[in-house]
Amino acid sequence: MAEGHLSEPSLKRVIGSIRNRVRQHPVFTAAERALLNQNLGEVPRPGSVQHFTVRQISLAISANYLARWGTVVTASNFNVELFARSVAGHLLDAGFSGQYLRRFINTRYKGAAPFSLAQLCDELQQEMATTPVRDFDVMLAFEAIPRLRNGAPPSWLQGPAVIEWLRNQGFDTAGVRAPAAVILRVKARDSIGAAHLARSESDRYAARTLLATGAPLKRVQTLWIAGDSAPVDLNHDRRGVEVRELYREDRIFTTDPDKSVDAALELLAHLDGSSPAAAVAGGWGAIEGLLAPPNDRSSAADNLAALVTCSFPRAELTRLAHLVQELNPGGYPALEAAQTNRERSRIVGQMIMGGTMPVLRGLSDQAAVTRMEKLFRDPKVGLGVVREVISDSFHRLYRQRNLILHGGKLDSVALTPGLRTVAKLAGAGMDRVTHGHYVQHVEPLDLVAKANFALATVDTTNPLVCVELLEMS
Repeated sequence: MAEGHLSEPSLKRVIGSIRNRVRQHPVFTAAERALLNQNLGEVPRPGSVQHFTVRQISLAISANYLARWGTVVTASNFNVELFARSVAGHLLDAGFSGQYLRRFINTRYKGAAPFSLAQLCDELQQEMATTPVRDFDVMLAFEAIPRLRNGAPPSWLQGPAVIEWLRNQGFDTAGVRAPAAVILRVKARDSIGAAHLARSESDRYAARTLLATGAPLKRVQTLWIAGDSAPVDLNHDRRGVEVRELYREDRIFTTDPDKSVDAALELLAHLDGSSPAAAVAGGWGAIEGLLAPPNDRSSAADNLAALVTCSFPRAELTRLAHLVQELNPGGYPALEAAQTNRERSRIVGQMIMGGTMPVLRGLSDQAAVTRMEKLFRDPKVGLGVVREVISDSFHRLYRQRNLILHGGKLDSVALTPGLRTVAKLAGAGMDRVTHGHYVQHVEPLDLVAKANFALATVDTTNPLVCVELLEMS
């Protein structure tokens, strides 16, 4: 804001989002909540007392955030999904990788001794303290020595030295063919997090190489982390952006006279696997190009959020339908006979509302059933909450895009978590745009209008309409 890259209205939106979240967040004391609201009455100016007060509150909360949650869950009066999102987000933002956390939690959850959420919070708080950010050495190898004006730097490994380093670290060298390699030193909390950072660094090298020489950087598709037991695939950290409609309708190699959607999909591809800066720029470019009027670029965030929100119930119910069939093969003839996901979703929706849904094995699957039960009780309120949260995520992407393209800021603290939050959602929304374009022959903004109408008119008289919000006329 001090440098003119974020507007006051943009920050007012951030403040509104913060206030909504803090209002329902149980780890804040009443005094902390009141102090925060007092200092967010107006947009805090950089370097002001309000600015530093907000930072002090943040430091105080984050210092024992997990222990605070332990106290909350012990009292047994909390929202389970808010707990899950908050704790996971806190740990991921602190630098732990998802894989590391999954192993850590599963080891305790599947252990012989009884295990409680309060214990989990205490152990995670301890893990934060005993597993600090530290240096990792990661080897990035090349299939051919890159073309450099003065040759490979002396610090690089070449020839037999590459294999020697791998053997010294205990890795299997069978099949490894690399004439040169560089050891990247990155700071992370765990080895998978180190691989994430090394991948981003290698993407920057690849971009510079292409610009400088016109030739691609030929990287071995494996990373080796010193001290780890197994190598990691270079492309291990795809963000999960998927537009399945291209496959479902066999449109991968189609020639379309309307190039707008094709151009957007090319840009969207960067959101899946490119470096964070390129992912944000390309991802937002795809969204804005199809869903923003020229005079209001940020409105693309709200427009895409409407499409994703309308898609959410069908996606959730379709997945549950397949799980029911896998769990009880032949036990639900109506599901077996259903020809479309729309039909399957309606059947499962009726089962949930009628209380005949079988108990699913996975806890996350049981949580999905609970989510849909709540949604069917009051679709308008439920979908409104979903839309608000998704819209916040897309507006965050827009702000990161502005910081990158207008301010050259590549080190925002919200860059990586913003991508983690938004990537799959953007893919889901663009999937609906692609379906509307190829199957329904509807313009993207016309589809947004249908979504807005559906969300505005849905009510409790016919909850199952949630499975066909984008098909409503």
